[in-house]
Amino acid sequence: MVFDHDLLQEIKSRADIVDVISSYINVIKKGRRYAAVCPFHDDHNPSMDINKEKQTYHCYVCHHGGDVFSFVADYEKISFADAVKRVCEIINFDDPRLHQHEVVKPVDVSIQTLYNCISELQKFYEYGLQTEEGTIARDYLKKRQLSDEQSSKFSLGYSLNDGKLAIAYLQKKGFSLKNIEDIGIALARTSGTADSNAGRLIFPIKDANGQVVAFSARKLTSGDDAPKYVNSPTTKIFKKEATLYNYHIAKQSAKHDGYLYVLEGFMDVFALDTIGISSAVAIMGTKLTEQHVNMIKRLNVEVRLCLDGDKPGQEAMMGIMATLDKAGISYRLVCKPGELRDPDEILKQDGEDKLKVYINTLVDPFTFAINYYQNYAPLGSMENRKKVIQHFAPVLANIKTKLEFDDYVYKLAEVTGFNVNAIKDYVEEVRKTKKDDVREDFEAFSSRYNYDRREFKETLTRLMKAERMILACMLNNKEAVEFYEKYIKYFTNDTHRQLANYLSEYCAKYNEPNASMIITMISSNDEENNKQSLIDLLTTIIDGESPSVEQEEEILKDCYKVIESEKAKTFEKTNVMKAIEGKDPKEQARLLNDYIKRTNDKRAK
Repeated sequence: MVFDHDLLQEIKSRADIVDVISSYINVIKKGRRYAAVCPFHDDHNPSMDINKEKQTYHCYVCHHGGDVFSFVADYEKISFADAVKRVCEIINFDDPRLHQHEVVKPVDVSIQTLYNCISELQKFYEYGLQTEEGTIARDYLKKRQLSDEQSSKFSLGYSLNDGKLAIAYLQKKGFSLKNIEDIGIALARTSGTADSNAGRLIFPIKDANGQVVAFSARKLTSGDDAPKYVNSPTTKIFKKEATLYNYHIAKQSAKHDGYLYVLEGFMDVFALDTIGISSAVAIMGTKLTEQHVNMIKRLNVEVRLCLDGDKPGQEAMMGIMATLDKAGISYRLVCKPGELRDPDEILKQDGEDKLKVYINTLVDPFTFAINYYQNYAPLGSMENRKKVIQHFAPVLANIKTKLEFDDYVYKLAEVTGFNVNAIKDYVEEVRKTKKDDVREDFEAFSSRYNYDRREFKETLTRLMKAERMILACMLNNKEAVEFYEKYIKYFTNDTHRQLANYLSEYCAKYNEPNASMIITMISSNDEENNKQSLIDLLTTIIDGESPSVEQEEEILKDCYKVIESEKAKTFEKTNVMKAIEGKDPKEQARLLNDYIKRTNDKRAK
């Protein structure tokens, strides 16, 4: 889908790149500039520079760059057209031109049928909860202190004891037994197919869009060996590893609240809802997967991790900490040593105020880990104790206040058994490896990248430098573009040449160069195979030294001389290499020596 140039320009004039990027990741202000931890490589420090004036971004480590549209496209892994629409959603902008020639994606009829089938079943379950037979489920909910409003909010239901009734209802609605089997609730019996959830309280599980995709069904009677919960199997519409309970509700409120609680089960989500917290999801007894992390990361809010207080729950939290660290997600953890109950139990036994206190007892990862090693997993081997020191030393190295630093060091010494002074010396060594600021408005990067802006500038030949300087001038004004077209005509470097062609084409259409719009032009070209290299080069040039208008005429002439000289050298070198082909070694050496002497003589002049 091709968007009108004027429309894209209007969207960009409304979409501040700092605000849009801030809706995905944390952005910090450094003087007149903005920086962020780059999401496009394994970054742990703010190596991405965001240029508010030119509406571009550029990473000084991985060199990834672009504009507002390319950031959204790369971050969400979506097409350019979808990224444009997503930016419009973020800035609350709409225009009829966004929907012209819109290609409607074909709907997978079989999948839509399953969605329709399971939605009808949910309605049947909600009806079942209101029947006389459903009294057992309603009584259970009252016992668990769930209100009618919550029951409606979370679409709770009840499956009638006669499991054939649900099957008959769906068949009457036009769904086949195959459809019913494919949503994961059909139980084959000799007497016929029945609902596997029969006689149970129903918790619908919905996807990120609020579409029901599965169920968890709780047993309400005792006296048999049936499992307490029956959960939907993996189906075409349900993947447990890609689903977080209550995400469709939490994603709406989390942006406003600035946090997201990650809990263990449904009842914990209900408990937090009771005390007015909607920004909570449950992992439903599974690990926090890569898909879960991607869903959470999109919200760009602080994660508040709260699993059960027993040893398995705390072990699971330690595992999730590593996952969140790797993903670069900011988080804290609910930690109250000695409290083994989950949020639901605290609410039922102690009331709302105690739950509020508990859920707001938040600690940083370091404090949580120290508590874990003290109470649940005392460190044994020397190797494990060393690993803990090595893991937390960088954290301690960043602590500013002496009191806080000493407190952490003593706690670490207590759980590892190492001497306090030995830990302090080690941390000091870690601290020393960091470089000083190399620019007053941008903080230093950690020794992980051994970062110095000068170290990351590419080593360029005179020819490459001259070509790049001309490109920088071409991004400033049309006169430089005309100079290139009249005198230089082509660059020797393929990427430089491609970018120059884009600049020429843009100026021919729109008269004046516009770096941000040229990025958009490249991003929107579906036939361009070298998009990211071109955009990375362009943002590198934008973020480098830009010549003043007064300097440009002289710079262009000087660069032209360098390019002509270097082209001549390349031509001469090619001819020399051809000339020595087939010659004996002595003659080859003589011709090469002559060539080197001529080159040195020219340099001396």
